[in-house]
Amino acid sequence: MSAALDGLELRVVADKTELCRLMLANWGSQRMMIDLHVYDVAEIDALGLYEPDGRTAALASWTMRGGNAYLCALHSLKPGEGVAIRMLDAVVTTARAAGARKLKAMLTNDNMPGLTFYQRQGFRLSGLYIEAIDAYRSVVPGIIRTGYRDIPVRDAIELEIAL
Repeated sequence: MSAALDGLELRVVADKTELCRLMLANWGSQRMMIDLHVYDVAEIDALGLYEPDGRTAALASWTMRGGNAYLCALHSLKPGEGVAIRMLDAVVTTARAAGARKLKAMLTNDNMPGLTFYQRQGFRLSGLYIEAIDAYRSVVPGIIRTGYRDIPVRDAIELEIAL
């Protein structure tokens, strides 16, 4: 897959080293637990948006399970330039083509920018899991303990959008 989006090139990511590095830096692990399943971003599908000079503008990892698509990570390396929206649009298009009926994303309670972003893109709240991150640490021990603005990371918020 390769497509141009406002000068950016969309490609399937084969080498997930950069994505794993971003996950470790931002989350403390390259594994995510969504809907009671653990996903390693090194082992699932990933898309990237790239500058003409080859620099990465955004990365996203996602997977399909039972007719739903699960967005495990979305990283924009160009904040404020609309790259995250383009990356999400690419995931939505790819998930629809794969037959997904819904796209689900899981955020932590501290992720106010993410919560705002996804709701502005049409996602709706679909679940609140009190102390889920505390419990997930037994499976994924490297998860950060404090996040955005030093808010303790404890709970999970699920969002979804119909495709």
